[in-house]
Amino acid sequence: MLNPFSLSIETIDRMLNFELADHPTYAGLEIQAFDDDVHGTGVAVLANRRRDGRVDVYRQPGLRLDPGGYGIGAGLGEWRESTIAPARLDVTAFGVMADVAFGDAEGRRIEVRVDDTDERRRAPGALLAPFGAAIEQPTSMLLVWMPQFDLVRTGGREPEILIEGRPAATGRLPGARFHGRRLIKYAADLVAVRLNENHDGPLDAAGEGGPGVAVANGGHEARLRLDPALPDLRQLPNGQELAGAWRLDIDDAPSIVSGTWRARRDGEDVQLAMDSTSKWNPGPLPLLMRLVTTIVPAFRSWPLTYRWRASVVLGPAPTMTSRWERTTSARDESYGRVMGVSSR
Repeated sequence: MLNPFSLSIETIDRMLNFELADHPTYAGLEIQAFDDDVHGTGVAVLANRRRDGRVDVYRQPGLRLDPGGYGIGAGLGEWRESTIAPARLDVTAFGVMADVAFGDAEGRRIEVRVDDTDERRRAPGALLAPFGAAIEQPTSMLLVWMPQFDLVRTGGREPEILIEGRPAATGRLPGARFHGRRLIKYAADLVAVRLNENHDGPLDAAGEGGPGVAVANGGHEARLRLDPALPDLRQLPNGQELAGAWRLDIDDAPSIVSGTWRARRDGEDVQLAMDSTSKWNPGPLPLLMRLVTTIVPAFRSWPLTYRWRASVVLGPAPTMTSRWERTTSARDESYGRVMGVSSR
């Protein structure tokens, strides 16, 4: 079965991130914590550079991470093993605690201390992170599903973010005195799904094909579904275009993204297309998250800017060249305008 579609799934145990309002070097930081057989145990810190939009990644020795998975923003910058000490990120039913410090590539000491824990049980929501809105040259459609997402509360301990010993201010959610939240986000049990990695080379006869592709990891599952099913590419009728619908489900959340597909064979050449045609529909959300994802278009509409094109050459050794494209070159700045931050 010649199947042109690919799907991969990874998990991240815990995450905390925030944008910086006016720091000259960094636009934002993200802390990721891993504890599994694939990645190992430890912490990585992502630092989004303001000057060029690239992301520097500092990771503890022993972590097994793929640099190809960190091409967000304008792409990967520094990729370094680093001493991160302390390296604590705890996310529980009662909040988040982070205590992380490291030195960047130019010797700046960066310290993050956040403690939003008490005896009250939290009520997180499920969110599709809008990472795809910031990727300028996608190598896949990246879907980061956060089934347990929340925001740090105001009124408790003041977060401490120091760069070279000087405090750095985070972005702010409008109306904080009413909703009591800071623009510091955290989540647990994250799922990162990559649909159709860019490809240039042999196309192997593998996979289920037919109605789609399914993958599972760490207790999570992602499934690409096609209706109608795409036949084996070698069985496509010559000179006729086939078309249908597709959707991608993650766990019990249906149609995270969806759209249409087309396939046409002319002799030994097959042209394939997938267009993303629907916004993310979040379903029930806590009131604040519903307001934010409504006011900021990037949260729901970014999948509409993605399309996939592939060209397959059949024969004894089939090959495929495939690419994702953004349908608009304009960066979605709605998030930065609402939150008072800028990525550049």
